[in-house]
Amino acid sequence: MRINNYFLKIFIFLIIILNSCIEKVEDTFFLDKKISASEKIKWIFKDENIHLLKLEENAISSLKRLYKKKKFKPFWSNDSILTKKGSFILNELRKPLAFGLPNSRIILNNHKSNNFIVNEILVTNSILTLSQDLSFGCFDTFTKSLKPYSYPTDFNMIYRLESIKSNFNSLPKTIISFGPSDSSYQKLALALYAFVSTKNFNDAGDKVMNFKKDSRNSLNFAKKSLLKKGFLEENNVDSLSFDAALKAFQHENGLKEDAVIGDYTYDALNETNLQKCQRLCLVLEKLRWQNIKEKRFIIVNIPEYKLRFFADDTLKSINRVIVGKFDTKTPEFCAQLRAIVAYPYWNVPFSIASKEILPAAKRNPSYFATNHMKIYKNGEELDPVTINWKAIRVNTFPYKVIQQNGSHNSLGIIKFEFSNPYSIYLHDTPNKGLFNTVVRSYSHGCIRCENPVDLAKIILLKDENITIPDTLDSILFRNNHHKINLKKNIPIYIVYQSVVINEEQKLIFLRDIYRRDERLAKMMFKDN
Repeated sequence: MRINNYFLKIFIFLIIILNSCIEKVEDTFFLDKKISASEKIKWIFKDENIHLLKLEENAISSLKRLYKKKKFKPFWSNDSILTKKGSFILNELRKPLAFGLPNSRIILNNHKSNNFIVNEILVTNSILTLSQDLSFGCFDTFTKSLKPYSYPTDFNMIYRLESIKSNFNSLPKTIISFGPSDSSYQKLALALYAFVSTKNFNDAGDKVMNFKKDSRNSLNFAKKSLLKKGFLEENNVDSLSFDAALKAFQHENGLKEDAVIGDYTYDALNETNLQKCQRLCLVLEKLRWQNIKEKRFIIVNIPEYKLRFFADDTLKSINRVIVGKFDTKTPEFCAQLRAIVAYPYWNVPFSIASKEILPAAKRNPSYFATNHMKIYKNGEELDPVTINWKAIRVNTFPYKVIQQNGSHNSLGIIKFEFSNPYSIYLHDTPNKGLFNTVVRSYSHGCIRCENPVDLAKIILLKDENITIPDTLDSILFRNNHHKINLKKNIPIYIVYQSVVINEEQKLIFLRDIYRRDERLAKMMFKDN
């Protein structure tokens, strides 16, 4: 009886194995049959075979609808193999970092197959999802994770695939064109592709040591870093060559070109090419979200310390700016510029009044008179000398502080007025010397403009305002507070873009002054 049970168990086991083999053969046999590629594609989209593609339901429905419209004709293969075009595209799509996307974003990197029909469909799928990511972005800032895959409309699916086929000789440029048409995006995207294609990504390793702590080892490690990053040649590392290489590196990183390993150069040397590449990918992702459509707008790039005014799709003015310190960061937001104020008053924010002005008042109550400030409580002006400042605490500061208008005012003689929840101003400053520094993060969060009068005149001219530039000069000459309302509000964008293209059309990797891009890039590329 035991023997019979033993043979019964073996028989059942063999039946299970045989059935699984039969199922496997039934699953895949049609891929090896001598039938046309169209028949194989038609067959693979049958319910019993669709699992071979390992794709989600929304992908299957979109692809099935697409191929059905094309009568199941292949895009990238013939009846036996992927075409040269198909193979080239397959390899190109396996490096999504070159187009500004995480490696995990391309299904081809997760689903490898030796069957040309499966790869035909995966190539098509990857082109479609990639084109959507380039158009609308792949990262969700709310969930801090990658978005679900999406697909174009039926018309756009065919249009994009046909674009790839007909512009095959300029494939990278064609893929990049699926992103925003804005020239800034297109230039950065092409520069990213060149960066990925030419840079050494094996430059990680020994960290450059702080020059102040160990100058000798710092120089040695800096030379190694410059060699790995391609700024020095192996047989040419004398002091003159090193200085030239370090200056070239500083130029590419928007730093003072002095061949000195200061704190900023030290940080830049310790950033790998992969980390720089990921920062640039993040910049492209932000530009996909930005979607500026207005013909007139102001844009301030915080890490670049630059303000640009565009009108009629043309750059009309560029200004150096000063932004917030690390402890008082300038936020990113968009608003509507609605007025220009000559000789503005400064309503001192509570944070500054309580944390900075109060300690000064405790030392010397005449601080207010010296700095042309008045204090109010419940709308009534008070004499600072009569107040017991030592009894007032930071968190219970009860007064409103207003600095009187004039050339001494912290806002200078021009303020650009726009509502925002952060109490951020764009304004002039009486302290012009800081504009000559390379790193200009010194403010409490507000944005100081180098040439605000010139900017105001250009804005008024483009606004076709009754207050023409000459009239503004007259207003400023009288030294009186005067508000000029614009006829039409101008959008103002405060952005954080830590990689830019300079006038020489070269990439500049700016200092990530608030570490914002570093944090976001880690989230966007956490699975890579």
